[in-house]
Amino acid sequence: MIGQRLKLARAAAGLSLRGLEEKIGNRVTAQAIGKYERNESMPSSGVLIALASALDVSEDYLVGDQEMVLEGIEFRKKKITGKREEAQVEAQVLHLLERYLMIEELLHLPSVEWDRPREAPYPVRQSLGEADRAAASLRDHWGLGVDPIPNLVELLEEHGIKVLAIDLTNIDGLTAR
Repeated sequence: MIGQRLKLARAAAGLSLRGLEEKIGNRVTAQAIGKYERNESMPSSGVLIALASALDVSEDYLVGDQEMVLEGIEFRKKKITGKREEAQVEAQVLHLLERYLMIEELLHLPSVEWDRPREAPYPVRQSLGEADRAAASLRDHWGLGVDPIPNLVELLEEHGIKVLAIDLTNIDGLTAR
């Protein structure tokens, strides 16, 4: 069913139900789109094509069956960031992560499990000393020594951490499982 995917793509596009209705030229009502998102109804092929085009995703994406959920989401953001913007970013991250994993699968690349150190997470609340101790503990666990890390993204991905980049205004980053 397309419900979750449609809702995710709409959130990633930053559209309300009414906004999506307008973007597809009022081919169906916002209420009908809501029914598609709740899997109470299925769009016709023409409406599906219009929805995919309006949301800048493929029809295959909308009818795909892989369902992912981000857990333990923590944002690093400005105070002016609202819940709607957070939901939009969450949807964009899920969409990018899905593509990332699809590329790994198509290229027959192994998807590395996170090499979680026993001590993780490393709470850093007050001081730079706590950050230094956390970094030293992680370097020790991953056998990095004290030399500079030439490619941090590559290192993180080798240890099972997926790194995605999105250009955002009010959010500097997020972590999730």
